[in-house]
Amino acid sequence: MNRPEPHTDYLKELQQFLTFLRRLWGILAGVSILFPLSNVLLNALPLRAYGLEDGVFDQVSPALITTTATVVTLFVVLATFAGRSRFSNPRKRSALLRQAWFALAIGVFSLLAYLVLHQVYREYAWEPWGWGSGDPRKLFAEIPLLITYVIFFSSLTRAFMLLGMIEFFAAKRCP
Repeated sequence: MNRPEPHTDYLKELQQFLTFLRRLWGILAGVSILFPLSNVLLNALPLRAYGLEDGVFDQVSPALITTTATVVTLFVVLATFAGRSRFSNPRKRSALLRQAWFALAIGVFSLLAYLVLHQVYREYAWEPWGWGSGDPRKLFAEIPLLITYVIFFSSLTRAFMLLGMIEFFAAKRCP
């Protein structure tokens, strides 16, 4: 008797899950993967290089920040999917919902931290603190900005992924 390979089951479940992503919850979870890239297009969050309007990034490029956020977000998607066995138990639904709310809260707080750090950096780095163009001390502000930006998008993605997977596996249990 031939038993299917474990990676075949993984690929089959991944394909089923990707098919599910076309539905409402799936659209929300799928779109959140593209949030870092969509910010570049929509300019919703201030993320510009020094010298441009509201631009503060001198040492760390906005492209690097967006790329890092996208890579971490994709990792969060795959890591969340890798823990899919937790979703088969209906009794764990409330704990998973709490995790989704917690991830959303972390994302919102990270967004607020990013906006505050960005504003403080924009207002005080040049004249009051005396940091000129190319000053490596700017990394003290730009690295926390990078981290909060990445945490915002990855936490938001995790929140939507958890909700999407709760619905996906609930629908899979119910014929």
